[in-house]
Amino acid sequence: MKRIFTGGTILTMAENKQVEAVYVEDNVIKAVGTLAECREAAGSGYQTVDLNGRCMMPGFVDTHTHPMMLGMCRIWADLDYPKVAGIDDLIRVLKEHGKTLPAGEAIRGYAFDQRNFKERRHPTAADLDQVSTDVYVQIMHASGHCNVVNTKLLRAIGVTDETPDPPGGALGRDKDGKPNGQLFDSANDLLSGLDGVQPQNHGPNIHMPDSPDHLMQRFEVGQDFFVRAGITTVNEVQLTKQELNTYLRARDQGKLKMRMEMSFLSNYLDDVIALGFNSTFGDNWLTIGSIKFYSDASLLSGTANVSTGYLDSDRHEGYNYHEPEEMIEILVKAHKNRLHTLTHATGDGAVDPIIDAIEKAQAEDPWPEAIHRVEHAGLVTEEQAIRMGKLGMIPSTQPEFLYLYGDGVVDAIGEEKGREFMPMARFKKYCSLYTISSDAPVTTPNPMEAISTAVTRRTNEGTVLCPEQAITVEDGLKAYTIYAARTLRRSHIAGSIEVGKLADFAILSESPLDLKEDEIQRMRDIKVMETWLDGEKIYEKK
Repeated sequence: MKRIFTGGTILTMAENKQVEAVYVEDNVIKAVGTLAECREAAGSGYQTVDLNGRCMMPGFVDTHTHPMMLGMCRIWADLDYPKVAGIDDLIRVLKEHGKTLPAGEAIRGYAFDQRNFKERRHPTAADLDQVSTDVYVQIMHASGHCNVVNTKLLRAIGVTDETPDPPGGALGRDKDGKPNGQLFDSANDLLSGLDGVQPQNHGPNIHMPDSPDHLMQRFEVGQDFFVRAGITTVNEVQLTKQELNTYLRARDQGKLKMRMEMSFLSNYLDDVIALGFNSTFGDNWLTIGSIKFYSDASLLSGTANVSTGYLDSDRHEGYNYHEPEEMIEILVKAHKNRLHTLTHATGDGAVDPIIDAIEKAQAEDPWPEAIHRVEHAGLVTEEQAIRMGKLGMIPSTQPEFLYLYGDGVVDAIGEEKGREFMPMARFKKYCSLYTISSDAPVTTPNPMEAISTAVTRRTNEGTVLCPEQAITVEDGLKAYTIYAARTLRRSHIAGSIEVGKLADFAILSESPLDLKEDEIQRMRDIKVMETWLDGEKIYEKK
């Protein structure tokens, strides 16, 4: 099939920022420029796709996602704010959800945020016992770093008054020191059973066990959110055996509707090395060449390593998953085996060991092409950003966190540090690349919302936090397209509209670059009208 796209704004994210037309043959871009040039390249027998005044861009590239977790959480009860603004709301919504389930099935929910509760506390087993004492009840924090279960489930997973905190995690406890149903970070391994995924101190367990058919359902539900957001390439940043098996089945069954870099969780590091995976493994659809590490836990749940501690929690200090020496050792091992790395660090106290590791790795075994990322990077200091930039390290950010949680972060850690949450201008100044992504399901995939926040730095309560850390609209668009494609080693096929690349496009209701300065907040209202993948339209907004 030969097609010429024209009749609207075409933003290429390349040197020729805006063009009149694009010629595509089958799934490859063959010409970019004037309409006359594209017609000449196409010859005869082409179809004209009229953009009708809308804006065509390269498909968005999301560098930090959990597709199957997104689908899982969308099947569970929705506990998001403001629908759930307190413990009473939580109990009511879970009870209502339970009425829709088969008798005896566990009641599960996702997206509670204790900082949005009027009680300003995490729920407990006693609260969930008001939902049911007859079936299991489980709820997951918006960050994915905490679950809370009712007493029936707490006892079923073997937690007693004598159960100790595991490395890289903690059990919530009442004033007498007894477990109260809260499971933080590696403690969530208790929920997966003996045969399930067990990350231990390598990350939070978001991999709840299920049948292959239900796992596929999770993926298809999650994938649909990315397709409708104009996102055509993603990075699955926490790959375990159940995700890998599901994605391979989806590809083989023709259900895969986005390209994917798959990053194994670091508990698989030795297995990945032994099997010979490296940065060259894969095709245009699925690649494996990177390892996901965790340095600390969650800023949102109050467990990240913030150097100055927390003001809104009995747990004043967060923690790291690994001691600094171990963090350095495993990152250097990955580098020396030619595996790119991405390391979760939401608190400033978790960043230095990552930088130290990359300094050591490059000194002992130079690899100029290495891609070493810091995920979230929410509280990176200027000194840390300077060090990252000198090493070519890439911050992978989620500005929508600032919109959804920014006021709570300031309350939690104080004005001085909290106002610089997600310091995008700092990354622009010191780092050659930086990306914007969703961390779905912590946020719903929506590039326009994320970019708008990076530009305005406005929270959902109307607070503007540290406007000097803002970036421009063009900066944001590049961070979600060409910069992201380079970060995922896919700039030869994605991230910009250029000759030779694959025909992956997002068609928007209008051009974000046409918005005037006082209209930037309206960017959140720009809609994805169509998504094209491999030269075919796979979504159209009705």
